[in-house]
Amino acid sequence: MEPSGAEQGVRVRRYRRADLAHIFALDEICFEPPFRFTLGAMRRFAEAQNALAVVAEDEADNVSRIVGFCILHVELAGGDRIGYIVTLDVAPDHRRRGLARRMMSEMQQRARAAGCCSMALHVSVENEGATRFYERDGYARSHLARSFYGRGRDAWVYRKDLLAAGDDPGE
Repeated sequence: MEPSGAEQGVRVRRYRRADLAHIFALDEICFEPPFRFTLGAMRRFAEAQNALAVVAEDEADNVSRIVGFCILHVELAGGDRIGYIVTLDVAPDHRRRGLARRMMSEMQQRARAAGCCSMALHVSVENEGATRFYERDGYARSHLARSFYGRGRDAWVYRKDLLAAGDDPGE
């Protein structure tokens, strides 16, 4: 997916270990305490053997700054590989410019290349903006996960099929 005019100075690339402190700091900006990851958890998620992770780097004015990232885990469910979105973060000053959609498109391509036939994710029932975003991107609400984010903090589970009829993820 080509970047929009507002995001032309932003490139999406693979996560590197040196990015950890930056993505952790961005997660603290993007999410309230009950939804944030600790530094250790962020490291485990981003650097897990089954992880696919990308960062969005703004290179405006010859200064590089991470303005978004997405972490996906390739998991087995009933014999099928699925891509599970662990987190998607975009800096407030880069929201509503197509960057989240661009990173999700990249992750879906990477998941498909890793043999995944579908994607899944959790979204807080209170996060209406995120639910609208995922629904516009073709995700369908599957079910409610009670207390997923802790006592009384429910999440919707969303899924998206990555395969058209007759497609083989191994091709």
